[in-house]
Amino acid sequence: MADTEYSREQAESSIETPSASVDDGKALEVHDLTKIYPDGTLAVDEISFDIEAGDFCVLIGPSGCGKSTTLHSLVGKIPVTNGEILLGGEDVTHAPTYERDIGLVFQDFQLFPHLTVAENIEYGLNRLELEPDVRDERIDDAVGMMRLGDLRDRMPEELSAGQKQRVALARSIVLEPKLLLLDEPLGDMDYKLQKRMERELLRIHREFDTTFVYVTHDQTQAMRLADQIVVMNDGQVEQSGSVDEVYNHPATAFVSTFVGDSNIFTGELTDVADDGDTARIETALGSFLASTSNLRSEPDALVGERIPFSVRPQYLRLADDLENAVECEVVDVIHQPGSGTQVILEAAAADGDVEQLQLKSFDRIDPSGTVTVGWSPAQATLLERTSVVEGIDLEKDVLGE
Repeated sequence: MADTEYSREQAESSIETPSASVDDGKALEVHDLTKIYPDGTLAVDEISFDIEAGDFCVLIGPSGCGKSTTLHSLVGKIPVTNGEILLGGEDVTHAPTYERDIGLVFQDFQLFPHLTVAENIEYGLNRLELEPDVRDERIDDAVGMMRLGDLRDRMPEELSAGQKQRVALARSIVLEPKLLLLDEPLGDMDYKLQKRMERELLRIHREFDTTFVYVTHDQTQAMRLADQIVVMNDGQVEQSGSVDEVYNHPATAFVSTFVGDSNIFTGELTDVADDGDTARIETALGSFLASTSNLRSEPDALVGERIPFSVRPQYLRLADDLENAVECEVVDVIHQPGSGTQVILEAAAADGDVEQLQLKSFDRIDPSGTVTVGWSPAQATLLERTSVVEGIDLEKDVLGE
């Protein structure tokens, strides 16, 4: 009995009783949200971001960056220290969980072990004053959407991980929440099942037409799923924007390296072109031109400053006729069927150090040869800041060197 009661308490914590559908405009607004735990740990430090109604937003960041604290603050499981949470324009910062119109799906699903699939889905509806035919219609719709028709009478112990996931989603979706929060729901699944469940989540998001907030540490999964990505680091928001903005216009060196692979170069900005579109960076590997389009400051104001820039591996080419070029030794060639070849390179710096670069190519490359790689200035992104977190060291904390 004790195990059943414990499971019931956990499961009930993921079932709320929403009452309205998503309005147009912003589904969620977070303003200067701060959480300090009783032991003095600053888990979330004045973060702010908005999510448009109907978007699939993914929170990503390294372990311990504050993703789960943020998620549980949104749902009301953790009281905030400061800041505001607006849901559909309504301040719910201090509202109890059951008044927030939010559903929550955990990584471990937290199904009631003593109830069937249909009874698990129905449980939250019993808190609402619904006519029996309305309740039955909602259950049938959720069962159909999640493709659970043949599993209605099964117990949770008889289900696979993917089936349990769909039941957990159905249990939240049947309540028609304004916002559905998903806390690393695919974390314990194998790769093939993860990929299948990603497609299921996208299908459900399209059909259900609600706002999803999804927490993960998997950057590639985030880019596959998201309309919007919020990148967190050490309790702060490094950048919030569309997948294209975060990937192609990273706000910091941390974002550039965390969201996808990136080659990072650092040097002194010595000169700016007359049109202001490019700047020259003097590095230990040589002199390079980089686009200034990503800068927030005026390029001329950064002359004499030490500043990093990034180049994505797919933008490096085996060529010596480009404006930016460097000679490298081939260290390793990793064949990736269907997506080209990943090449690890080493370039000798003027100070005696060795810089490691990555190249993605469909060409055949001698694994023991020397190559010249190049890239255009437009594909080199100047990064005005290493991180929004003060005291972050580029080599040690961002590049892991």
